[in-house]
Amino acid sequence: MAKTEVRTEAPATPNEAAELLRIIAAGKTPLRARGGGTKFGWGAECEPGAIISTESLGEVKEHNAADMTAVLGAGTPLAVAQKAFAESGQMLALDPPLVGDAATIGGIIATNDSGPLRHRYKAPRDLVLGMTVALSDGTLARSGSKVIKNVAGYDIGKLFAGSFGTLGLIVEIIVRLHPLPRRTVTLVGESDDPKVLQAGSLDLGHAPLEVEALDVSWFDGSGRVLARFGGVAPEGQSATGRALLETAGLDVTDTADDAL
Repeated sequence: MAKTEVRTEAPATPNEAAELLRIIAAGKTPLRARGGGTKFGWGAECEPGAIISTESLGEVKEHNAADMTAVLGAGTPLAVAQKAFAESGQMLALDPPLVGDAATIGGIIATNDSGPLRHRYKAPRDLVLGMTVALSDGTLARSGSKVIKNVAGYDIGKLFAGSFGTLGLIVEIIVRLHPLPRRTVTLVGESDDPKVLQAGSLDLGHAPLEVEALDVSWFDGSGRVLARFGGVAPEGQSATGRALLETAGLDVTDTADDAL
């Protein structure tokens, strides 16, 4: 039997997205949301009859540099947002493994995807201050605000982060930003002994140091601990981190962040 053609819709506004969800739900058509498509193969298998693309909802709507917050359309590529924030010496502390520059903020939050920056800045859900979502009954639901300290209302952002689009379509996100480190230094500690690798990573993770990013890898009988330090003068903290790793028995070198 021939496969039914899947139609793709790209609403231009949150209200259009909500109306599309209502129509699609009324027809009981299986639906999937799509941003840049970098995570479209994640989650449970599904044969959608319709796809809603957030590509027309991609823009940095507001960047409140003084408050260190921003309002982003769900289809905004992370790379585009980071470039805009960097002009004010700020960043959105997300660094998921990227496929080119296609990954969008909506897809990253919907899958709760993250990278080594999570060590210091926590998960994507913890960077969300507010969210607007389109629901299958055609309504738009909003929660949160543009200020960091806010406890009013039900926290939709926490609920929808990691929901893989099963609860509704994220159309807009309010995020908190952080200062962009002026300089960074990355240590790489290597060992072919997993116990030494474990000891070094635990010592570094528990030390009173401001480690920007921390990661551990093991491949083909050899492991590495990678630790990035940032700030105006990160060398001091880096030296302390080096001492901890060397004491644990790792071979330590410095490396350029761009190479990583």
